[in-house]
Amino acid sequence: MTTIRLDPRTTLLLLVVSNVVMFTAGLSGAGLIARLVFMAIPVILAALAGRWPVALGYVVISAAMFGVEQLCLTGSLGPLTVIIAGASSLIARVLPAAMMGYVALTTITVSALMASLERLHLPQPVVIPLAVILRFLPTAFEEDRAIAQAMQVRGLTVRSVGPLAWFEYRTIPLVIATVNSGEELAQAALTRALGAPGHPARLAMVGFTWLDAVILALAAGGIVMWVWR
Repeated sequence: MTTIRLDPRTTLLLLVVSNVVMFTAGLSGAGLIARLVFMAIPVILAALAGRWPVALGYVVISAAMFGVEQLCLTGSLGPLTVIIAGASSLIARVLPAAMMGYVALTTITVSALMASLERLHLPQPVVIPLAVILRFLPTAFEEDRAIAQAMQVRGLTVRSVGPLAWFEYRTIPLVIATVNSGEELAQAALTRALGAPGHPARLAMVGFTWLDAVILALAAGGIVMWVWR
């Protein structure tokens, strides 16, 4: 399946900007338009990356929470209405930022990230931790999924063993697995001479394309509306 991906620098910039805009934009007027823009960008990127099921689920949940928020704000604000509006508004603001994080984790490769950040002349103490985090998080999610499947096969549910035992069975193997994964990543980094002096050649092809220009222009329009609020 052919996918289209942004330059890693564009994705990281959108991740930062979307967090700022979504948590500071208003509930109406230009701020509302800015929120809608940054709610739409993750859908576009996920669809272009071929993540259609995730994009569809995000659209459904975001639209529902946004609709509940606006419906509560248009009615009388009683205590229960305020609680529902606050909860739905929080979810509607968190989801786009979380979706951008998902897009970043699933579309940016370590080599492309390091190549793009090195073009920005960032120091190695900044580039290397970001590359390790990008590689470590998907590994931790895979370990957690494997532990959950193993517990399900063995019938270890909250109902059968109790919440405290279930939490113990879930977290202790995950901690051990993540520690082992961290050690393996460190050994792999040493083997590849990560952090050695000089600038090694990168095989990843990175650079801004027409898609980066279109997405950045769309984000710039959202930022204008956010500032205009």
